Formats: sequence, structure tokens, C-alpha cells
Amino acid sequence: MHGTAATIEPVPAARGRTFPTLMATSITGRALTLPDDTEGDASLIVLVFLESASPPAFTGNSRVTTYLVAVVGDSLIGRSLADRINRGLRGSAPQAKYDLVLTIPGDIERCRRAYGIDDPSLAHIYLLDGRGIIRWMERGTATPEGLGTLVETARTMLDPLIE
Repeated sequence: MHGTAATIEPVPAARGRTFPTLMATSITGRALTLPDDTEGDASLIVLVFLESASPPAFTGNSRVTTYLVAVVGDSLIGRSLADRINRGLRGSAPQAKYDLVLTIPGDIERCRRAYGIDDPSLAHIYLLDGRGIIRWMERGTATPEGLGTLVETARTMLDPLIE
């Protein structure tokens, strides 16, 4: 763990592996496949399984793209929930970021297994390099220590690209 306050169990060992394919729809209706459609030198993916989601804290770094992905069930209730989340986020996220706010109406259990998620009440955060390889991951509520390791990993990953 990188210092989350919400849990003490280890995150499944996934660093160094390619991020599992995730197909989602943005609040503008654009279909995206992550990590294939990610932009920038790095991507920060925040995966949540919540009934409502807060607007994401989009990075101010043009080389790191932040995606908020809300997973909802593929049922009438799930689709209604996705619509409600999209309406709420459309009002709070900057319009330029609408294609970075995504929902996945699908099999929640399959998604949980694909990402090794045992507690869907926690946010799951992944830092991917430009090839879609997971370089850092965390779950729960980030602490200053956890955010420090994220920043250090991103800096280590991005600095060589400048030279």
C-alpha cells in the first residue's frame, strides 16, 4: 500500500502489467476503450463503484490525463444510475473534460474480478504509462504519503521523456 487511510490489506500485485481493457461511455456519449484510447504520456484512472460520484480532481499537467470511471450494473437500475451520475457530473465537471468522465454499464462482478477489487466501496486509482502499463496503484482515501509516492512515480516515469 502507498498509505491509504481506508484499508490495510495489500493491493493485488498488478504493477508492471497492462491495465485490463475497459470499455466505457463518456457523458457526451463517446465510446472509449481504456487503455487504448488514453491520451498524454501518462493516465490516471479513478475507478469507482459508488451510487454517486464526486467530480474528479483533474490534473493540471498536460502530460497526465485523469479519467473518472463509474461502474454501474447493466440493468434498468444501473442505466438509470448512470444517467443520474452523468447529469450530476455534467453540472460539476468542466465541459472540456466531459470525455474523461466515463460510466460502464456492465457486469459489476466481472469488472471486480478483472481488476482484483474486493471492496467496491473504495475508489481504485491506477497510474498508467503511455503504453497502458500500470506503474502505480492505490485504493481507498489517499493520504499525503500515498499522494507523494504517486507524484514521485509519475515524475520518475515522465522525466526521462523530456530528455
